[in-house]
Amino acid sequence: MNNLSSPSFLVQSIKAALLSSVFAIPTAFAAENDDAAKDENSASEIEHIEVTSRLRKESIDKIPVSVISFNLEDMEKAGMEDINDIASNAIGFSMEKTFGRQADIPVMRGVSWIPGFGTQKASYFIDGVYFSGSIQSLPLDLIERVEIIKGPQSALYGRSTFSGAINLITRKPGDKASGYVTATYGKNGNQQLAGGISSKITDTLSFRASGSLDQYDGDWKNEKEGGPSLGGEKTKSAMLGLYYNSERTDVALNFIYNENDDEHSVFMFQDPSYNNCYLDTRAYYCGEAKTDLPINIGGILDNSDYGLRSEREHISLKIDHSFDFGDLSWSTAINTYDTENGVDQTYTGYEQAFSFGFFFGGPYFGSAAGWHTLGEGQSDEISHEVRFSSTAFDDRLYWMVGAYYWEWEDDPEDADAFVAKNSNQALMASVSYDITDDFNISVEARKATDEIETQAYENLIQDPTYADVDNEFDSTTTRIIAEYNWDEHLFYLTRSEGNSPGDFNSDSNLPIELIKVEEEEMVMYEFGWKSTLLDGALYLSTAAFFMDWDDQQLTDSYIDESAGGGDVPISYISNKGETEVKGVEIQGKWLVNENFDIDFGFSYTNSEFVEAFDGNHCRIISGLSSSECNQPANLTTYGDISGNTPPQVPEKEANLAFNYKGEIDEDTGWFARLSASYDSSRYAHIHNFIETGSRTKVDLRAGINHGGVTLTAWAKNLTDDETPTYIFRYIDAQSFAFSSRAFPIAPSRGREFGVTMKYSF
Repeated sequence: MNNLSSPSFLVQSIKAALLSSVFAIPTAFAAENDDAAKDENSASEIEHIEVTSRLRKESIDKIPVSVISFNLEDMEKAGMEDINDIASNAIGFSMEKTFGRQADIPVMRGVSWIPGFGTQKASYFIDGVYFSGSIQSLPLDLIERVEIIKGPQSALYGRSTFSGAINLITRKPGDKASGYVTATYGKNGNQQLAGGISSKITDTLSFRASGSLDQYDGDWKNEKEGGPSLGGEKTKSAMLGLYYNSERTDVALNFIYNENDDEHSVFMFQDPSYNNCYLDTRAYYCGEAKTDLPINIGGILDNSDYGLRSEREHISLKIDHSFDFGDLSWSTAINTYDTENGVDQTYTGYEQAFSFGFFFGGPYFGSAAGWHTLGEGQSDEISHEVRFSSTAFDDRLYWMVGAYYWEWEDDPEDADAFVAKNSNQALMASVSYDITDDFNISVEARKATDEIETQAYENLIQDPTYADVDNEFDSTTTRIIAEYNWDEHLFYLTRSEGNSPGDFNSDSNLPIELIKVEEEEMVMYEFGWKSTLLDGALYLSTAAFFMDWDDQQLTDSYIDESAGGGDVPISYISNKGETEVKGVEIQGKWLVNENFDIDFGFSYTNSEFVEAFDGNHCRIISGLSSSECNQPANLTTYGDISGNTPPQVPEKEANLAFNYKGEIDEDTGWFARLSASYDSSRYAHIHNFIETGSRTKVDLRAGINHGGVTLTAWAKNLTDDETPTYIFRYIDAQSFAFSSRAFPIAPSRGREFGVTMKYSF
């Protein structure tokens, strides 16, 4: 590693400081009572969560932004364990596992992409600090609150928040020493053990430490003789935080460690024999994917090499200081990620695959060893942000200015290997003014530059024709909000802009003119209404929105027909799409009485291409060659996908949960929750041929609490819904040269039962 070597030393120093602080703490403390927990017999009036989605504290019912938030009590009541559970309870936010716990597709309001092709459109933050990659293995016992902020957030949050942001706020110590221990045992070897402690060290210094062990053995049988076990997951996680709080200054230093040891991700394989449409041109499959296919994985690598093994460390330092004339906030973070991944890329357990030597008189089959890959990766990420905010005119004016820097760097083991690096630097500002006591206007703006340094770019500029191609992508994004408060009602109107960085296609076999990928742009208009009704017992948050998405990054296929090596497609990213998204959302809570409440939500999203042409679609429909489909007349006639829906986007989402609590005696209570979530069918690709089918997931929880002990029995996916979580377009390795389309299909977890015990003291 080159210029990020200093953070490695800083990482070790901060670890030592955090660990030494723990040993300096008096051991006489109790354990952690959940700060977010409320009196079980509270009155039937909704207590609104305070959020920081606009980088300042606001009540969720008074913030003119579409945001869904769950606090610790909400997550425990619903049995949320990971980001997928959060998505099931959040309208307008859909997320499924793809290739295990390493490639997330958080879809917000109909904006999606294909993993490995294009950049993530909605991103994660921990305490407001950008956190790239997957967070599926991050345990939620570290988290005090999660905020899902929908719509483009580029003006405030910057890079890769094209469609929204997910901000995870870590738990902080309370005023008293406290702690907890949680244990879970469930079907298919689902075992979890977690614990945490927190305490004050002095009047101004405190700490929190927690750790967890999770294990899941999987729910699937590998039919490959002698093949590896599939779908199992093991996680070790720890968090250590040191906090300083005085009258004017708050300092938070956090360290999070996350280690995964996962078996190979699970895929059924729908081979070309199932293809049922366009049989006379380029056979494809139309309709809902099969869910009863055998699973065959492995056969070449050692079984222990298949699967994902990873370690991730996150260190953040945040300092907030209040002056008489304003507030200063500074944060810095370091993320390191090491991974080893063994994959059977035939997804069939093939040990023999098509050999290209066949075109030159050799045998049809050869070893499939090249399809079974074992790769390693290391990367480092660092970010800094500074903001200053203040008020004027008797607090009617709020303003903020800030600066941001982020850098990601590949860290190859080979000292002579090319080091890829991406960086982003930005200036941002916002101003909000109360024109009257009820009417406010806010304006936010961000000017950013992304610099992309990849091997593909270095190769591109060696060509004299492209020597002047710039690897910097400049953007300016804004958001304007008008809000009006009337009694218990908030009405707001928003215009916001999103930007997704450009890139460079990496396959060296592509024509040079297909290498550069331009930025994507979006403009969203949203009208929202938030209201608290029925004397505080009913809360509604509704929104209607329209989004115009230009220069959309889509996957296409290129075939070099002059090479004489068969019809072998190369996938690449192109700016060939324009999409419009229209939708409505409603999410709410109704406290029927002091014992019974209902959570509910519904969304309708009409996301469709309004102008898009795809060469691969042309070849499927017409049977023409790649070069013929590159001709404008053929491409517009046969490759038009206007009216189609982007992949992985459900048109309708709904959730409904009934929560009840009661008393057995004055020291003992009981509770129950019945919940259901619904997603309509999702297409696997832009062609809109193969799809998942709709899914309805029903969960049930019930338990008792006595003093500091809570015992919960639970059932997940009670109806054993088998809807796939992910499907992708692929090639059959034994007929690779003939482009026979096949489809790996990721099955969902089946019905599960278990018990969880928590002891807080």
